[in-house]
Amino acid sequence: MAPCWTSCVTVFLYVVCCAFTGRNEAARILGIFPTTSKSHWILGTALMKELARNGHTVTVMSPFKLPDRPENYREIEIVYGRRAFDDVMDRIFDATEASAVSSLFQMRQYVEETTNATLTSPAVQRLLQSANETFDLLVLEIFMDDALLGFGDRFRCPIVGMSTFGASTFINDLTGTPQPLSYVPHQMLSFTSRMTFWERLANVAFHGVEAFVMRFIYLPMMQQYYDRFFPAATRTMQQMRRHGVAVVLINDHFSMSYPRPYTPNAVEVGGFHVNRELNPLPEDIRTFIESADRGVIYFSLGGNVKPSKMDRRKRDALVSVLAGRRERIIWKWDDETLPVDTRKFLVRRWLPQDAILAHPNVRLFITHGGLLSCTEAIYHAVPIVAIPIFGDQSLNAARAERAGWGRVVRYAELDEERFRNAVVAVLHEESYTATVRQISERFRDQPLTPMQTAMFWIEYVLRRGLAVEHLITPGQELAPIQYHNLDVYACIGAVAGTLIFLVCLTMKRCVQAVSITKSSERASAERRKKRR
Repeated sequence: MAPCWTSCVTVFLYVVCCAFTGRNEAARILGIFPTTSKSHWILGTALMKELARNGHTVTVMSPFKLPDRPENYREIEIVYGRRAFDDVMDRIFDATEASAVSSLFQMRQYVEETTNATLTSPAVQRLLQSANETFDLLVLEIFMDDALLGFGDRFRCPIVGMSTFGASTFINDLTGTPQPLSYVPHQMLSFTSRMTFWERLANVAFHGVEAFVMRFIYLPMMQQYYDRFFPAATRTMQQMRRHGVAVVLINDHFSMSYPRPYTPNAVEVGGFHVNRELNPLPEDIRTFIESADRGVIYFSLGGNVKPSKMDRRKRDALVSVLAGRRERIIWKWDDETLPVDTRKFLVRRWLPQDAILAHPNVRLFITHGGLLSCTEAIYHAVPIVAIPIFGDQSLNAARAERAGWGRVVRYAELDEERFRNAVVAVLHEESYTATVRQISERFRDQPLTPMQTAMFWIEYVLRRGLAVEHLITPGQELAPIQYHNLDVYACIGAVAGTLIFLVCLTMKRCVQAVSITKSSERASAERRKKRR
């Protein structure tokens, strides 16, 4: 009986594995993650490492290096000169109150630098010119880098896109995902899904400005790069935008944001980077946390922001408030020169954030409101105080505050009183912890983990190859006038206007006819009177 039972179990496990992966052979997968933002790279490498663990041979194009990479994980370096992104980060605290419109125009320089660095890097050029390189799939970070879709045409392979911060406008353009502006706020605006009239007006206006920038500034620039570096392309960039991307994996989930419509090829996988099996904390950090009788406050403004560039008065306000707390403080600071008591504060350039937030003695997370940080806070059920700095952080922070699991302190208004009030409220009002625990349970309640969902769709595209038209909405083929039925509404309006005009004209003629008849009758009556 034992051999039979063992055989049954073996067959069962094999069937389950095949059902999940859908493939028995390894594929060659190219991943391109060109941005110099470390958080974007974290998402990309999480995906590619999982593909490598599943037996695929992966090639990753990025400006960063992965330590201890597996044998089937090859890296191609994207070489940057002086990075515009670094310049922006050096001045970011001076621009926290910059308008969304000015930020949109600033993105052009960064996007051009990213695209140029990717396509001109020597190792990338060698890859493009090689006659021996083949790939079964391209995984591409979609970040206003449409020229890079040419890699899909160059290697004749399907494309799976990855969005690092939700369903942005340029993601929706590639998937045909509708974006109702009445309740879906733009990611660079700190609105919620329940907007006032003036917020809806601002939302529509900003989308109009963005559409103008995309149409007349961004896309022509991308077209130049596409034509220059992919001269032998069999499909135009516009064709690649409409039909080249099979699926986009979106780093978001409705349980921690707002419900919104998606097309079948836009798949939410928010939280796929969160480690379900955490590495142990370094001994000194674990001891520091577990010896904190009152718990720990964790403070990090992410991997891109340089807190040492912060205004000194605001920094002193943060230190003053936290030094007066009974909790211990773990603080990510880029130069480790904070004037603090090292018995109470643990200050490091780098910290294992995921593992720290997972510790039950961590009571509060002070964050910049980045999407990865907010996702990890939700997963580990830690309430936040958010100090948004740039990009989508204001929107993420507004979501947390509206949902009741965080408070927001605008950087421009940051002082001791406001910061202290926010910290005290989140630490001492049980509703914040209770709410984030409820949202965490809701987020975890999924049939597959986000990573398993991502793997399923990647394997699905690998199985289908270029035959993925069934995933692409016909809306991709329509002009804006057709997509929004403006021609239909114009026709209905014209017909209705014509009918109204004819009815009014008929009524006018009838009134005139009646008036003429009555006038004639009165005239006849008067003539009869005169004859008498």
